[in-house]
Amino acid sequence: MRLLVTGSTGLLGKSLCPMLDKEGWQYWACNSKIFDITNTKMVNEIMNKISLDFIIHLAGYTNIDQAEDNPQLAYDVNQLGTRNIANIAKKHNIPILYVSTDNVFDGTSTTPYKTTDATNPINVYGKSKLAGEREIMKATKKFYILRTSWLYGAGGYVDAMLTFSNFRKEISVVDDQVGCPTSCDEISKKIVEIIKENKPYGIYHISSSGSASWADFTKKIFEIKKRNVEVNVIDKSDFPRPAKRPKYCVLDSTYKLPDWQNSLEEYLTSKN
Repeated sequence: MRLLVTGSTGLLGKSLCPMLDKEGWQYWACNSKIFDITNTKMVNEIMNKISLDFIIHLAGYTNIDQAEDNPQLAYDVNQLGTRNIANIAKKHNIPILYVSTDNVFDGTSTTPYKTTDATNPINVYGKSKLAGEREIMKATKKFYILRTSWLYGAGGYVDAMLTFSNFRKEISVVDDQVGCPTSCDEISKKIVEIIKENKPYGIYHISSSGSASWADFTKKIFEIKKRNVEVNVIDKSDFPRPAKRPKYCVLDSTYKLPDWQNSLEEYLTSKN
């Protein structure tokens, strides 16, 4: 198995690549410093020189607030870059797996979003990722689109909160956004499973079971690690940010994953 993995040094890539190693698969792990997916000419030149069996497209512009100020950059990476990678899959007639986001929904639902529910992103990030999904579907039928939610892993939100707790004993966190905190390790396991078992092509929702607000999530981090940090709950209106956030982004997961609290405890225990 020969794979291309874009965005390999990102949050999910750091978790996935060691699992690919365990499978004994050959893969080209790249990031924006060595492989500019927005440079169509360079992408085509490089891809004409290598042979692949599968593409895992993790690269993306993921800073939700900065995307509002830099919409062109967000679309260049998330739409144009994805179009370039999708065209490689089309040219070589190989499957492509694209990791998308819960932000393709507007957050007005009161029940978990199904893969068949209508999309309606309310921020530039969500709109550009949805545009990437459409580029994939336009280029090939051999696709897996994985929408996930509130990913955490090495160097992400959970680690940042633990670092924060070393310096301060109080933090303010919004409580009016509900989602599915999801471990990168759990998603990575499912990606490997999808590839190994040749799962049916299509759109998948993959996230932990249960749901939480950012305040719930943060409190649980400190509780598990026994950190004496007070979490002050605030309304989003008291904490203005450039990008709108969906208030409810719980996904109806295609696969049943462990409850978010159990996965979080496993992740934090492994850091001891």
